[in-house]
Amino acid sequence: MQTKSTSKAKAMPTLHARNQPEDLEMNVEPLPASAVEILTHALRRRILSGDFQPGEFLRDVKMCEEHSTSRHTFRTAAQVLVTQGLLRQIPNRGFVVPEFGPDDIVDITRVRGAIEGEAIRLIVLTGDIPSQALEAVEVMHTSTLSSDRSLLVAADRDFHRAIIAASGSARLKRTYTDLEGEIELLLAQRQDFYATAEEMAEEHERLINSLRSRHYDTAREAFQEHWEDLQIKLLDQR
Repeated sequence: MQTKSTSKAKAMPTLHARNQPEDLEMNVEPLPASAVEILTHALRRRILSGDFQPGEFLRDVKMCEEHSTSRHTFRTAAQVLVTQGLLRQIPNRGFVVPEFGPDDIVDITRVRGAIEGEAIRLIVLTGDIPSQALEAVEVMHTSTLSSDRSLLVAADRDFHRAIIAASGSARLKRTYTDLEGEIELLLAQRQDFYATAEEMAEEHERLINSLRSRHYDTAREAFQEHWEDLQIKLLDQR
């Protein structure tokens, strides 16, 4: 009997130790953002706010001075933005803000339409209107074109990102993510094709209503008109 009691007593600490990691995880405070993450976010916001012109190089020395950072941190952050399509790296010259030509505009909007078209098909089947898309339209309603440009671009991004996510397809979402940075930058550089932020909101509300119809052809036609109109306006501004 003494042997069994001793055995159980020895076993108890093992169970307690096994639970310790969970207790520790609950008390761990979130790690602060790294210098690279902070700079990446700052540069991304500046690019989408129009601080840099299409074709403009982000010079190492100037960026390091403006953001009080090291050259290594700047280059690492810039590389992240290259993967997001917001910068391009030119060998022996540095990092430059992309400048989209007519072929780029046609290609980006065409691919976007193909991806989103499949998402629409899946959303119409489920009838699931993503709340994030509705929230994005509200942001458009309460904004103005004179406000921070990146706010409206982000709202447009969030609307279409929500449409893709609502499809429930991980592969569609992954494919769209690869293109999203270029779409966002293209819209930021060509924001002037909307007369008012309210016009932008009303156009996206029409897309929501087409999805509520639960009729694929109706929704497809509305989104198709949106893509084609966007492409025409973008090309007209070249």
